[in-house]
Amino acid sequence: MLYLGVSFADATLYGNIDQTYNTSKVTPSNTSIATITGQTASQKTNFSAYQMGQSYLGVKGEEDLGGGMKANYLYEFGLATEATAAPSNRQSFVGLSGGFGAFRIGKQYSQAFLNTVAADPAGATGGAGAMYMAPETGYANASAGLTEGPLRQDRAIQYDLPNFVPGLNIGVTKVLGNANSANGGVKKGDGTGINIGYSFGGLHAGFTTDSVTGGDIYLGSKKIVDNTTTAKNKFTTLALVYDLGVAKPSYSNVKMSVGSESVQADMFAISVPVGSSAAVFVSSSSGKVDLAAAAGDMKAKGMQYGVNYSLSKRTVAYWHAGNSTLTQKTTGDSVKSTGYAIGMHHSF
Repeated sequence: MLYLGVSFADATLYGNIDQTYNTSKVTPSNTSIATITGQTASQKTNFSAYQMGQSYLGVKGEEDLGGGMKANYLYEFGLATEATAAPSNRQSFVGLSGGFGAFRIGKQYSQAFLNTVAADPAGATGGAGAMYMAPETGYANASAGLTEGPLRQDRAIQYDLPNFVPGLNIGVTKVLGNANSANGGVKKGDGTGINIGYSFGGLHAGFTTDSVTGGDIYLGSKKIVDNTTTAKNKFTTLALVYDLGVAKPSYSNVKMSVGSESVQADMFAISVPVGSSAAVFVSSSSGKVDLAAAAGDMKAKGMQYGVNYSLSKRTVAYWHAGNSTLTQKTTGDSVKSTGYAIGMHHSF
């Protein structure tokens, strides 16, 4: 079939593959703390594709519409490399950009996630000592039409304002929830967010705030707050990074709350270059969980450390390790997680 007068935007194929050998061990002091946290005793050694970011394949492109305006798109699939599984939709959006700023409509990374991961030298994912309150594991999602925030957000409209001040970035996000009979017709998952970032020299500072109707709170895969009403789930993040050349210290704070119930954590980290190809890092985290039932109140602490060695601009070999502990405030019962991972990451 012949098509006349049709032009297509240039397309770029991209992606990455990550393979790691890792071990992890979870040790609850008793079944009570295991029930509260959802973490049972386990010890695993396996290969994984999820330490320095999930393996994925994507296509993206843009088209010049004239007058300084461009149309753009991105479609990204998550791929399982250690098992047979169907590709997953990581991102899929279309957008417009120009002198008015930029719009993106569809599934995309949340601004909260992008803000906090910028301050984490260990990266976004991986089980080697990852704090359970980190935004990538503290979901407000999953059921009754809710979106996949705060890691990614379905049905999201993101608007980035023009850069009126050099280094200053401001954006607004609107996420549309689904109304259904299970929710009494309420649009659980409806959300509104604001992100503000400023970069100057080696300094970067970012702040995000989101409010989601009926959003639950998850601790890892365990739902610890079942928000069955129209109450607002409020989520804020703060990140500070200062690249000094000889070292890059960083700090982040995350807090998610529904009424008086909340999960929050602080992380201090530093990454130090070694020669022209390697960097070592260490991070220390502390946090707390406050629930309606005092038995669910917990405090947390954790540490991660490791080294990344760049074999080229696209290939990194790494070793990461760490530990984290959740302790019940009323009884002192705890659950400890330890682990390490050694692997290689290649992007293209």
